[in-house]
Amino acid sequence: MNFPSIDFSWFGNGTVIAVIAIIHVIISHGVAIGMTVLTVSAEYRAMKKNNEKLNLLAKNMAKWVLIITTTAGAMTGVGIWFSTTVLQPDSIGSLLRIFFWAWVAEWMVFITEVVLLVIYFYTWDKCKTISQRKKHINLGISLAIFSWLTMAIITGVLAAKLTPGDWIATKSFWDAFINPTYLPSLGFRMFLAVILAITILSFFIRWRVKDTELRSEMLNVFAFWGAISLPGTLITGLWYLKSIPEQATDMIVKSTGMSITLFNVMNGIAFILLVIFLFWITIKPKKLPWILSASVCITTICFIGEFEVVREYVRKPYIIYDYMYANGMLSEREDEINEEGYLANATWAKYDNVDDYTTPAEAGRDVFVGQCIVCHTVDGWRSNRAMSDRLVGWAKEDLKTFIPSMHLARPEMPPFMGTEEELDALAQYLIEVTSNDNEVVTNE
Repeated sequence: MNFPSIDFSWFGNGTVIAVIAIIHVIISHGVAIGMTVLTVSAEYRAMKKNNEKLNLLAKNMAKWVLIITTTAGAMTGVGIWFSTTVLQPDSIGSLLRIFFWAWVAEWMVFITEVVLLVIYFYTWDKCKTISQRKKHINLGISLAIFSWLTMAIITGVLAAKLTPGDWIATKSFWDAFINPTYLPSLGFRMFLAVILAITILSFFIRWRVKDTELRSEMLNVFAFWGAISLPGTLITGLWYLKSIPEQATDMIVKSTGMSITLFNVMNGIAFILLVIFLFWITIKPKKLPWILSASVCITTICFIGEFEVVREYVRKPYIIYDYMYANGMLSEREDEINEEGYLANATWAKYDNVDDYTTPAEAGRDVFVGQCIVCHTVDGWRSNRAMSDRLVGWAKEDLKTFIPSMHLARPEMPPFMGTEEELDALAQYLIEVTSNDNEVVTNE
């Protein structure tokens, strides 16, 4: 409530962040971490078997790790910072205050990771002897470790948003960082990163590598890591589910927009498909069907998207659990704001009181922007978030009755905070802006 929020009125503010974040997670997990592990492992296998073709394929993988992480990976990483800063400024401000030194450390680790990646790739051809190649593999291992360290730091920040633990009372950095879901979340992401890399790379290996012997050698590397990562993902995933709040667990299926039956069927099919795939590349790597490799690649990418959407949604109505609501309002200030008024406490609002605005609807718009726009739009492609679709048939008095108790009917929604006059103004704005005659209001 200390900063205004930019409005992507049709697309939706949350959707903007989600798209950037999902792309970044696919790259940071699947490429920077998972693909690096597989590349170094392939180089090691090539040295052990004196297989120059496998060595060249591993080098080609390293090239794409370098290209993707330093372009799309870096851009989407910055994109997350930029989008959250302008769309959820109070949230990112709080996280910066809590985790300032963690983010400083993360940037130092990331810079080291990039330097190691550049050295790792550009010294590849200079390593001819066994001794030189062993040193080069050790360099690759160091790169993999620093890639993992980047994840280890960021996971502490992300996990604290759902389970801040004792930080709520102590305000201690370490209580926030080493929170109840930190270890299970880190383990789950670590194993999932390798699974993601295996499924994506297997598709391209099947598509581009025509030499069946070479393809078999690489898929053997993938099968080894798959045998470790699949059970690791299951164990840490169940651990994670046991560690999150009960209310968050209850919202998992709802966050996907599926029925319970469809959710179980879709995720069950995806798991069975992955198991079949891993068995196939273990037993018959030379005869991997391209349809299976393509299907499991798409399925895993979709699962990553689903996981990120679920992880963000189950925190609701909070963005930092039990501390800050999704709209940036602090839960501890609810009584104060209800007494003093929202507009009087919103530093960016045009006026402090509804009466100072030209019309009540104009004041209601500021209340809507401050308390609703992070999740909702006036119009847009997501009908369950667009007020023009949700409020069909509603009267102003209906809204005034529902809004103060909406968080009881819909636990994912933060409570309305403000005076009776601000409630009336918000209801007036919503009625006007969702009617046919809304030009004056929407063009403010």
